Amino acid sequence: LTGMNLPSPVISSKNWLRLHFTSDSNHRRKGFNAQFQVKKAIELKSRGVKMLPSKDSNHKNSVLTQGGDAIASDTCPDPGIPENGRRVGSDFRVGASVQFSCEDNYVLQGSKSITCQRVTDTLAAWSDHRPICRARTCGSNLRGPSGVITSPNYPVQYEDNAHCVWVITTTDPEKVYFFSLSQLKWLWFLLVAIVVIYASANDFTISPTYRLTGSSVPDLIVSMSNQMWLHLQSDDSIGSPGFKAVYQEIEKGGCGDPGIPSYGKRTGSSFLHGDTLTFECQAAFELVGERTITCQQNNQWSGNKPSCVFSCFFNFTTPSGIILSPNYPEEYGNNMNCVWLIISEPGSRIHLIFNDFDVEPQFDYLTVKDDGISDLPPLGTFSGNEVPSQLASSGHIVRLEFQSDHSTTGRGFNITYTTFGQNECHDPGIPINGRRFGDRFLLGSSVSFHCDDGFVKTQGSESITCIMQDGNVVWSSTVPRCEAPCGGHLTASSGVILPPGWPGYYKDSLNCEWVIEARPGHSIKITFDRFQTEVNYDTLEVRDGPANSSPLIGEYHGTQAPQFLISTGNYMYLLFTTDNSRSSIGFLIHYESLTLESDSCLDPGIPVNGHRHGNNFNIRSTVTFSCDPGYTLSDEEPLICERNHQWNHALPSCDALCGGYIQGKSGTVLSPGFPDFYPNSLNCTWTIEVSHGKG
Repeated sequence: LTGMNLPSPVISSKNWLRLHFTSDSNHRRKGFNAQFQVKKAIELKSRGVKMLPSKDSNHKNSVLTQGGDAIASDTCPDPGIPENGRRVGSDFRVGASVQFSCEDNYVLQGSKSITCQRVTDTLAAWSDHRPICRARTCGSNLRGPSGVITSPNYPVQYEDNAHCVWVITTTDPEKVYFFSLSQLKWLWFLLVAIVVIYASANDFTISPTYRLTGSSVPDLIVSMSNQMWLHLQSDDSIGSPGFKAVYQEIEKGGCGDPGIPSYGKRTGSSFLHGDTLTFECQAAFELVGERTITCQQNNQWSGNKPSCVFSCFFNFTTPSGIILSPNYPEEYGNNMNCVWLIISEPGSRIHLIFNDFDVEPQFDYLTVKDDGISDLPPLGTFSGNEVPSQLASSGHIVRLEFQSDHSTTGRGFNITYTTFGQNECHDPGIPINGRRFGDRFLLGSSVSFHCDDGFVKTQGSESITCIMQDGNVVWSSTVPRCEAPCGGHLTASSGVILPPGWPGYYKDSLNCEWVIEARPGHSIKITFDRFQTEVNYDTLEVRDGPANSSPLIGEYHGTQAPQFLISTGNYMYLLFTTDNSRSSIGFLIHYESLTLESDSCLDPGIPVNGHRHGNNFNIRSTVTFSCDPGYTLSDEEPLICERNHQWNHALPSCDALCGGYIQGKSGTVLSPGFPDFYPNSLNCTWTIEVSHGKG
């Protein structure tokens, strides 16, 4: 059973039934919800299928398949032969095995061999489903100065038993290829290989240049001729995301630019045979790998480009800098015990800002201590993935200690430090989605903050003052945090409405209500500057009034929102609800109060992916709409400006529908929701009809 068609009930003749569910790694669906019944219904995790004990006693040692065929208990049913494949073996008795293979240009997905096994005293079943043979979807002949090659399904897991061959040829025969595996993501234990081969222009003999497996590979490879072959082969074990490789033409006689390591520098800029490059790292970083590499006659460097890893021990004496966990932003190592000292001028202090923080909770932790004295109480000890608040020392030395255990690791941390005077406060920064007024941080100075339109203060103070407290110079409160609220009562003459999480993706499981109130005698206009939600599941409801019982203006999701909406009175109600799965950017809505002119309606707008016909908006005037090819107008009735200054119905939308009947010499077919993601659980059929006798 597969797909979305609900199967017929399955009936067993004995007191048991075997269900086997398998899935691949490419897509997720809602799955199934089935029920089985013996004497009473019991909920199993399935949908809509009831399995009932049979009243038929004619087959005491058999099970009825969905078609009603009886199967003997000492044999398994015929597993069949995969389409575009072959089967070896015709013995279906308990203990026997059959093997499968595929024709050329097809790849086996599933088990190569299955065995007939006894499940109970009365039933035998195959150890796995019959595999399928899928058309090979990888490999090609490529030609050009540059391009990109990816493993099948990248960045999703590549297929089992993949066999892909790429042949790339330069446009200029006098050039060779520079090949960079910039995003290799194989796991080290997998039986996976790329064989890089060069072809001689004279006799076309080939020999392997590299056999690559795992994740330890050269930074780049340069071909020996103007042609390069690549062969990807995987077995039927666990897969991984695979690789992304970039190729580019370069002149013959060199090894290509290997690049410069992050936080490092390089001496040398020539990459011809015999040339040497030397690398070194910035202060506080240690060089890992070869300090010097040489371009060899086989067009390959003698070693990979080294990396610069943040040192586990270092004393910082500059007025500002960064502190990183070793190997950041990749995972730090096990059993680490690192110590860093920040030493500023006597009479100054040190300010720490945590830009990123992710360590194993409870067992890996960072401790920050004042004055560099290990016996003093710490300024803070931090663990987990919550980014700590800013810290300021009372002295001119700060000690940071990081410890990790032998098990789980994390991304680590990224900390910025600056120094400031004894009789001043540290720079408080500027809140995200907000502004600061004031740039003096001396004792007694004050600064204030204001959140941008659409955001509100959720913590901290709108104004803070640099004060003396317990002998320390500190700010009187914390800097505010500006966030988009989940709902509210809005009475300003104009403003902005944003979903929580803006400008990032909105949050899951929201239920946000906004009520916009204008002065009596005024109407409210909302304009959609941005709108994108998960189709069908995350919706914005707009009502003409102050409550969820007011008349519905419209319900919007996906990208199909009108250009604007207008209330008939001085209230408008908005409700935004989301589920707990995929989210999106949400919406940016501007609202304003206005008075309507006595003899016209407002501009109704133009549908996304559509056109408007008519620009007269006076009372009793009419406008119509049409859509771009491939889209269908949701409502073909014209808009009429009525005496209440409102159009008789909402602006229609242009939608890419699921299926339909299409006539004409030419046209366009779009997937539902295009250009956004199509929804789940679709089964769309389009019928295209042209003139008789034509195809």
